[in-house]
Amino acid sequence: MENKKKKRYGIIAALLLLVLAAGVGTYAWLTATQTKVNEFTVGSIDKPEVKPNPDQPNKPGDKPTDPSVDGYLFETKWTDKSKMIPGTTINKNPNVGIGKDSDSSYVFIYVKNAIVKTDAENALAKTPYFTLNSNWKPVATDQVKTNGSEGQYVSGLFMYTADGTSTPAELTPADGKAAYTGELFSTVHIPAGMNNADVVKDKKPAMTVSCYIFGADQKGDKADAATNALEQAKEWAKTQAQA
Repeated sequence: MENKKKKRYGIIAALLLLVLAAGVGTYAWLTATQTKVNEFTVGSIDKPEVKPNPDQPNKPGDKPTDPSVDGYLFETKWTDKSKMIPGTTINKNPNVGIGKDSDSSYVFIYVKNAIVKTDAENALAKTPYFTLNSNWKPVATDQVKTNGSEGQYVSGLFMYTADGTSTPAELTPADGKAAYTGELFSTVHIPAGMNNADVVKDKKPAMTVSCYIFGADQKGDKADAATNALEQAKEWAKTQAQA
């Protein structure tokens, strides 16, 4: 009796193995596979190949540069260690450019003014200031400081708008050439009321200009890329103010 049971179990086990084998064989026969390789790329914001045209600051120059281009920010008329004389103006013309193969970008400039002592009498009225050119706008009233006159600024965060609108514009290379924003301002005015006693003594008096270039494809979790760029620029400006 025991042998019959063992024989029966052996037959059942053999049948199960045959079924499993048949199943495996069917599965192996009806198969399909596919592989898709998706290559990714990253954007680029390259340095301009040439300096801006001194006479047309929103266009690239056509002469070899000397010294060579070493960044995105240019001041073609600035003279190092320019001497401040009350009641005069000094050439200073910050301009931002990107290379011919760069992605379209939003451009911001932050100006930090550390020339006059903060505790000087009527300090703001004695602080050197500049007048914005038409292709730039302040990001927001709380992001800039004026000297009390419309359009005359002492420091703050500014955005490239191209046509004087209230929103940032894309800076886009075209025709295989670098693209430039044009000058943020062209001169710095030294107030007539400023004197030696008003100038900082614990450090060198300086106006620091910094640029922030933000790729225009970066929408993030915002409604549009321009909104994202504005918010990122404001955060960046905070670090510049504290530097």
